[in-house]
Amino acid sequence: MSDTTKLPKEEKAPLAVRLRAVLDGDYSQSRDEARKFISRSSMAPVSPETPKEEHREQTLSWIKDMIAEGYTKLPYETKYGGGGDREKYMNIVEVIAHQDMSLAVKQGVQFGLFGMSVETLGTDKHHAEYIPDIMTGDLLGGFAMTEVGGGSDVQGITTTAVYDHDTRSFTINTPDDDARKAYIGNAALHGEMMVVFAQLKMDKDSDETMGVHAFMVPIRDKNGDTKPGVTIEDCGHKVGLNGIDNGYLGFNDVKVPYDSMLDRFAQIDEDGKYQSPIAKKSKRFFKMIGTLVTGRIFVSMISLSGTKNALTSAINYAEDRKVFGETLMDKQATQMRILPHLADAYAMHFMTRHMMEEYQNGNEYLETMAAAIKAKSSDAAIKVVDEARLLGGAAGYMSDERFGALRNDMDVFRTFEGDNTVLRLLVARNQLTRFSKKFNNLSGIQKLAKGTALQMKSLFTKFNAESGKTDPTHFGDPNFQNKIFAARERAMMYALSSKLMKIAKAENPEVAANKCQTDMLEYADAYAERLMMQKFIKAVEAQKDPEIKELLKDVCDLYAVHTMRKNGLWYVENGLMKPQTTKALRRVERYLTEKIRPHAKTLTDAFGVPPSVLGCTLDTTAKPAQPKKQAGGPRNG
Repeated sequence: MSDTTKLPKEEKAPLAVRLRAVLDGDYSQSRDEARKFISRSSMAPVSPETPKEEHREQTLSWIKDMIAEGYTKLPYETKYGGGGDREKYMNIVEVIAHQDMSLAVKQGVQFGLFGMSVETLGTDKHHAEYIPDIMTGDLLGGFAMTEVGGGSDVQGITTTAVYDHDTRSFTINTPDDDARKAYIGNAALHGEMMVVFAQLKMDKDSDETMGVHAFMVPIRDKNGDTKPGVTIEDCGHKVGLNGIDNGYLGFNDVKVPYDSMLDRFAQIDEDGKYQSPIAKKSKRFFKMIGTLVTGRIFVSMISLSGTKNALTSAINYAEDRKVFGETLMDKQATQMRILPHLADAYAMHFMTRHMMEEYQNGNEYLETMAAAIKAKSSDAAIKVVDEARLLGGAAGYMSDERFGALRNDMDVFRTFEGDNTVLRLLVARNQLTRFSKKFNNLSGIQKLAKGTALQMKSLFTKFNAESGKTDPTHFGDPNFQNKIFAARERAMMYALSSKLMKIAKAENPEVAANKCQTDMLEYADAYAERLMMQKFIKAVEAQKDPEIKELLKDVCDLYAVHTMRKNGLWYVENGLMKPQTTKALRRVERYLTEKIRPHAKTLTDAFGVPPSVLGCTLDTTAKPAQPKKQAGGPRNG
């Protein structure tokens, strides 16, 4: 026997634990603390039968719990007593969204929309006066932008704020019923003050306005009594998010002092003259709205939280449910219907991390990025919840399982912070403008058409030589994945710009824009898919743990192959793939789902969704499935 004592090998943490550390990143500890927070018995999700009045009060009570934990100070500047860490705050809120969407959204109204409007649209005087009370909940408020008759046409709102230089004040008015502020969070019950968006008029007798500006307008006193001139109406029971007190607001000669205008982008000088470094009203408006981009990142992240809830419940159930001697998860149909959604969730996770990083870096294209991903994430969340509900069968239809509440709560995510259709049109418009700037000798859309045509000529030449390849290693090549997703986006941009130019020449630009809307919508999704592909590949390449890297590579490949297959007809029609290639994609997708299947629960366990916030009828304690022997490659057929 050797005298040398053999030290035991250091045991690795379970794969799910190591993978969770990757997903949580630098905020692993904070996210774990948030998981403990929402796992408290006092944080148990409300029953679906809870009346809206009780749900509203419970949500406010949970807001107070968040304040007590210090979470709500995190996004604000340290000089006002804040934590100075918005990314940490966003990570914590993303975890809190697993527990109750009303809580996630109501705190978002208070500390995001209301508080961040003051911070980003106001100046030092506003920060000093309001931020300390906002982050401690001593001043509850909301974001009064949307109007009954305006919808997504925010620049065309008709609420007015008339400046009177003699009294150095503004008078806020709602000219008609269509101008009422609508669906405003915190308005019906709890809010004391609103950031009200209105058309600024320097002369009450003139129709001219200086465009949309934001004003701090009190709507209640500390006793909860409505302020004179303010009309408040409760929106009542909604499809979802009934823990939030949404309301309608009207203003009749409501006078507010000079300092009520949030004046970062425009001021009124001592002589009563309007001043702004941004001369054009539309540019000033979009600059102002652009500062609020975190709202769209926030919706993307909490949509992802709901997606993770649904996937975790569905896969737990499928692992435990026996069907003719096997688990439901062993069935190919189950794998094909749920695992591509899981891959998409992982792609979305890494994409949302990237957006948070780019927010910190001040990326000038973040507005476009956030619009595309918000639309993609919120649409995907509804599809995943529906699929998870169906997978659960009759058990999934029970209200205690939370699929119904989750779907209803997230439904409006496709509408607020920008209707998804409008956001996709915004993405296409911004990208058309961005690419056209690369060429200086032509004007407008002609620049884009010429430049993109030159790019696509070389791309199509390259891909035509590869379009018939059906080798699985070809589809799994990160270089190919990046290029094929980029090629689709650029080709769609070229087709869109050419079509716009042709119709505009024959008719006019307005008609052209209308006739190209479906092309613009499709382009926006191609743009989002390209971004998600790039960031997923980058995340895989960054891994040091070989086991994690291998698993994430398989999931990344599934995202790539499923997305390519979904867009297969387009690739064939545009000459980037041949029919045998798209047929091979389905075979490879089946192979990848079989390969990933033994790790399905590991992948959802890594999300770290506490069992206490999941449904109570589907089994959430299923043991991880034992890995099965895998075939050497994709099967024919």
